[in-house]
Amino acid sequence: MSQKIYFDESGFTGNNLLHPKQNYFAYASVATDDDEARALVEKLTKKYNIQGGELKGANLVKFSKGRKVITEVLDAFDGRIKISISDKKFALAGKFHEYIFEPCYSSINSIFYGIGFHRFIANVLYMEFTARGAGAEELFSEFESLMREGTGQNLETIFSSSAVAEHSDTIRLIREFAQVRHQDIRSELESLTDGETGKWVLDLTNTALYTLLANWGSEHDVLTAVCDHSKPLRHNQELFNAMVGNTKKLTSDFGGEEHPITFNLSGPIEFASSHDTHGIQIADAIAAAAVYVFSGARDEASDRWRHIIVRQAHYGSVVPDMDELRLGSQRPQLNTLVLHQLHQRAMKGLSLTEGMPEAIANMGRSLRFSPYSAA
Repeated sequence: MSQKIYFDESGFTGNNLLHPKQNYFAYASVATDDDEARALVEKLTKKYNIQGGELKGANLVKFSKGRKVITEVLDAFDGRIKISISDKKFALAGKFHEYIFEPCYSSINSIFYGIGFHRFIANVLYMEFTARGAGAEELFSEFESLMREGTGQNLETIFSSSAVAEHSDTIRLIREFAQVRHQDIRSELESLTDGETGKWVLDLTNTALYTLLANWGSEHDVLTAVCDHSKPLRHNQELFNAMVGNTKKLTSDFGGEEHPITFNLSGPIEFASSHDTHGIQIADAIAAAAVYVFSGARDEASDRWRHIIVRQAHYGSVVPDMDELRLGSQRPQLNTLVLHQLHQRAMKGLSLTEGMPEAIANMGRSLRFSPYSAA
């Protein structure tokens, strides 16, 4: 028997991850059925006299009465909720590695993912953005524009507008690396020029939905996915359609952690309106609560929600981890050395892949014997 899972989001801004008033994106899911969801929504709208008879999370979090509604929703479905939450600026920093660095060594990218280089770069950029202000904002803004437009013009001087004295030496290395390897970056951008793909290249919806479904699939043999209408999801259905009727349960140890990567859908993703689908309204309220909590709200409701939200908000979530930058640890030291090695090779016109696995292994061995002096 198929388990219905309802999905909805809060904080959606598409390719605009630098939206000044929407710092977080949450994609929430709840395992229920039409009858249970309808009964709860009708009960709550009547009990709290909710206008329109519909739960709208963005409105509910604004008022004490609405927050009481969300509390009842979370209590009713605790244990049947999964949430993906993303800090948008950090997600953009992660995309930076994906489209600026990875195209330059794609043939051996598993080596770099294995040492967490992608996480190192994302956290370095995020730290610069939050700690150093205007110059880093220029770099992020220029990268976001580059990805949205996808033209690849003036790549030879990319990020020059963000070259300010306040920047760390690490940002200089990243900027110069990107400028020298502009041909690799241009080739990657050209692969996104089919219009719609480039239009949603920075959007977080597809990845969040896929990760949530994969984790639900580890609990249920067959899933029926019901989502609110979404342009990014409607555009890209290939990955999800490939899971219709799939019975293989595969995992990946990407990044050193094992994750489920397959699931079994009863059919293509179903799209429905929140007005007519009570399960989507439940998911919408949960997503709004997640954004409310992660945005730093401190009140009686958010304090009560926090233990539920945090426990359920780790499925593909994209949030910073400053442990990736603690130079007292060997992994950040190694990734710092790797960045210097990549920059040095790029500036000299040398191959970024030939002999690199061996070089990384040698650096790792040196750090194990002399973790501070080697770094």
